[in-house]
Formats: sequence, structure tokens, C-alpha cells
Amino acid sequence: MPWCEPCGKFYNPNTLNADGTCPQHHQVIDAATLAEKQANQEESAKVPWHFWVLAVGVLLYLGWRLIQLIGWLI
Repeated sequence: MPWCEPCGKFYNPNTLNADGTCPQHHQVIDAATLAEKQANQEESAKVPWHFWVLAVGVLLYLGWRLIQLIGWLI
């Protein structure tokens, strides 16, 4: 399905102009190019460092709460 980047819309091939542009005369990208572009963006996306800080904090908190639970049970 063709995609128009400036409009931010998918277009049905029947709704495109004869020269392959969208109704607002912007350049249209075909589906294969769009899929390749999205794959490149997904590969380059990394987990931010502050996510790992949050994950370590949550694990420490839950570990401490587990220790408290074990102490309460004994």
C-alpha cells in the first residue's frame, strides 16, 4: 500500500494521481521501501539507560520486600 510521508497517510493505488503522487501532489513511497525503512528504525532503536536503572531499582525493592516477607513468616 503506498504511503505519503508529508500527509502521513496510506493511499489506495486507485486514489493516487496518474503520475503516482498523492492528491496533494506529494511524493509517495511504496510499501517495500516503507517496510525497509521501518526495519532500519527498529534495528537502531536501543533501550535507554534510565530503563535499566529503573529495572535494577525495582528488582532491589522486590528483593527487599521478599526478605521482609520471609522474616515475617519466620
